[in-house]
Amino acid sequence: MDHAPVGARPRSLAAAWTLALTLGLLALTATLLGNQLIVTRFADAVRPDDLLFELLPYVRPARWLTLATLVVGFGAFLGDLVRSGRTALLPAVGAVFAVMYLLRAGIMVLTPLAPAQGEGPFLFSPQQYGMFPSGHVAALTLLAMLTPADRPRLRTLQRVLVAVMAAALVLAHGHYSIDVVGGLLLAFFVVRAWGSGPVLGPVARVTGPGTVAHRRLGTGRAPDGCDGP
Repeated sequence: MDHAPVGARPRSLAAAWTLALTLGLLALTATLLGNQLIVTRFADAVRPDDLLFELLPYVRPARWLTLATLVVGFGAFLGDLVRSGRTALLPAVGAVFAVMYLLRAGIMVLTPLAPAQGEGPFLFSPQQYGMFPSGHVAALTLLAMLTPADRPRLRTLQRVLVAVMAAALVLAHGHYSIDVVGGLLLAFFVVRAWGSGPVLGPVARVTGPGTVAHRRLGTGRAPDGCDGP
C-alpha cells in the first residue's frame, strides 16, 4: 500500500541548510584535526591483534567493493528522496550524518588505534588513522535506519549493503572487526537519540523532523502499517 510522503518541511529551509552545513563543516574539521593529532602523537602505535584477520583470507581488491557499496547506498537513498518528493528532508538527514561524524571524531581520539592496513593507504592517500569506530559502517547503517518504512525494498537493499561493507572492510583490512561493531552502535545511538535532549532536540527543530524510519525522526507517529525499525 502506498503512503503519502511523511515528515514535515522545516520552518525555514535556509536556516535548516545553514545549520546542517555548519554541523558538516564542524564534523569535517574535527575529523581532520583528530587524524592529525593521532598521526602526531600516536604514529608509532602498535597494531592490535584481530581474530578475524587471522581466520579470514586477506583480499586486497575487496577495498574497491567498499567504495562501490557507499556509492550504491547513497545513490539509492538520495534518488528515492528525489523521486518521492521528500527533498525537504535533506537538511535533517545531513544533520544526522554530521552529528554522527562529530561524535566519531571525539571517540577516535580517545581510541587512537594504528591503521589496520598493512600495505599503505586503504584507498586514497594519506594513510587513515583513527580507526574506531568505522565511519563506513556507521554511514551505511544510518542510511538503512533512515530509509522510510514504506520503502521495504530499499530498506532491504540498504541492510544488505551494510553486511557487504562489514565483510569487505574486514577482508581488505580496511577496519578492525571491533571498528565495524562500533560503527553499528554509533549509528544506532544517533538515530535513537535524534530529536531529544538539550542538544539534538533544538537541532531537529531547526532542520525538521527528517525521515520516518524511526519515530524520533518522524512526525511523532509512523503511518498505519509503517513501523520504524
